[in-house]
Amino acid sequence: MGNGVEISTGENRDVQENNKILFRISANSRERQGGKDSKIKGNAIYVGDLVNRQEMVSDKFAQAQKSAVKRLMDQFESDLAIDEGMEESETLIGELEKHAVGAGQKLKELDERREEIMKRYEIAPDSQEQKDLELVQKENAAKKDPFNEELKLTPEEKERLKEMPPLTNYQKEMLECDKEEEKYRGILNDNRQDIIIENATIHATKKALLKTHPMVDAKKDAEAIIKNALKEQVGDLMQEGVDKVDEDMEEEKKEQLEAREEALEEKIRREKMKKEEAEQERENQELQETVFSATMQAVSGSQQAILNLQTDVKTLIQDQIVLDVDMKGLRVDQSV
Repeated sequence: MGNGVEISTGENRDVQENNKILFRISANSRERQGGKDSKIKGNAIYVGDLVNRQEMVSDKFAQAQKSAVKRLMDQFESDLAIDEGMEESETLIGELEKHAVGAGQKLKELDERREEIMKRYEIAPDSQEQKDLELVQKENAAKKDPFNEELKLTPEEKERLKEMPPLTNYQKEMLECDKEEEKYRGILNDNRQDIIIENATIHATKKALLKTHPMVDAKKDAEAIIKNALKEQVGDLMQEGVDKVDEDMEEEKKEQLEAREEALEEKIRREKMKKEEAEQERENQELQETVFSATMQAVSGSQQAILNLQTDVKTLIQDQIVLDVDMKGLRVDQSV
């Protein structure tokens, strides 16, 4: 393994084949003793004791892969829904066009039917019956579109409608054709409007997709998720190695601190002993001085006693009328 640690990240083979991460962690040139396995040798840190950590990192990376795949699948489903929506619109447009063609065919058949009715009733285009029919048709159109000035009835037309006799069979059949025409024209107009809307929706959707590129963005997001996971994986393992170094350095500092504390305690103990010895010596000196003083007092007392004794003797001698010269041979044992 040399002076580094090589970790193969087989989890991300679908992103980068045989992707390997190589990193080095510098450490103090020392070797820890006393354990079964040395964890720091030379300038390299071996992460054999980081298996559990690597498994945790691999799990996190697997979760990142799932998130990336989910991002792609969500966008794929979204795109699929959009595609299905456009397909439905295209299918609907096809159906609407068929209905429009059918409605147009019905309108054409109604024109043919009107011609057949006119022939059957032998109605001339300029006959009063035809003019009255056209006036009734104008009135019906004006009721449906009251703001159309072209359909506004003149006073003469209003008067004619009041004087008009009951509708003839010809007029009734022609007005029935008008009702059918109105129905098919409504279908035709509605279908044409719906076709315009659906085509506009498809066009807007395609235009939006060209601008946004959702699947491309989803792929970029997925790649970013994987890259961030890789960075986090390396970072976690690097941090684990750094933490190991910091832990060893912290232990070394702790040992040094303990050694300093022991040295300080020893110094304090020695100073305390010196202080106690000095105190004992001072006490002994005071005791000696006390004994000496008492001795001196005792000696002084003895001398005074001797003087008093001499006085008493002199008094006694005087009382006995003893000469002073005889007193010269008298000696007093001072030890008494």
